[in-house]
Amino acid sequence: GALTNVERPADDAFIAMFNSAQTIIRLALQDLGPVCIPNTKIPLPGTSWPKTYFAALGKAIWERGVDVEILLSNPASVPGSLTPLEGAYGNGWDCNDVSAELIKTIKEEFPDAEDDDLRQKVSDNLRVCFIREECGNTWEDGMTMGMHAKHFIIDDIALYIGSQNLYVCDLAEWGVVIDDEEKVKAMMDEYWNPMWEHSFTGEDVDVDAVMDGLDIDRNGADPSEIDDETLEMMKQAELANAGCAKLDVYGSEDD
Repeated sequence: GALTNVERPADDAFIAMFNSAQTIIRLALQDLGPVCIPNTKIPLPGTSWPKTYFAALGKAIWERGVDVEILLSNPASVPGSLTPLEGAYGNGWDCNDVSAELIKTIKEEFPDAEDDDLRQKVSDNLRVCFIREECGNTWEDGMTMGMHAKHFIIDDIALYIGSQNLYVCDLAEWGVVIDDEEKVKAMMDEYWNPMWEHSFTGEDVDVDAVMDGLDIDRNGADPSEIDDETLEMMKQAELANAGCAKLDVYGSEDD
């Protein structure tokens, strides 16, 4: 994703890959929604969801009957013994939020779509879940499991893996596309298949909650209207998302 209006060839390549899918798109991601103030669902002012990606995924579901499987970090997951203000592997959204934002793009692109048909697509073609292992979704210390993956597979014959988040995050990134069915299947056997087998239980998405949530505005507020307290929370959330909050190496504003 990008926050600036400039050419982004990687974004165009992702969308082209989604548009090429004929059967299934599988995604393992840290998150898809905008960064939130820690322990809330309040997105940072000025942030938004990746509508261009979602529009491509929604069109694949609606027009071509493509299955979309999305595996995400559990909300409020943090690495190691850090706190949410020091590092975060999830932006705070749940699977119903992600599903609703994706279905919104179908309604916008296809305004004549009936709610019953959209509901059926959520049930039949869209599968979203949090990461789990065989033992569940929490570690021994009670912290929920997170991941830092940026990875997706198209029709089980091509994949991307790299550093580019699919939520809007304007950073310099690196990644590779593997377009070899044999290599893709080998990576799926080692990584995706066991992870999905343990993670997808069907409990993380409620179709009624998704449909009832289509009118919720999950984008950030107008940055021009924020107060000093919100501005400070924004700074903390941005540092936590970058993994550098409260680290002495970055010094203070007085240094």
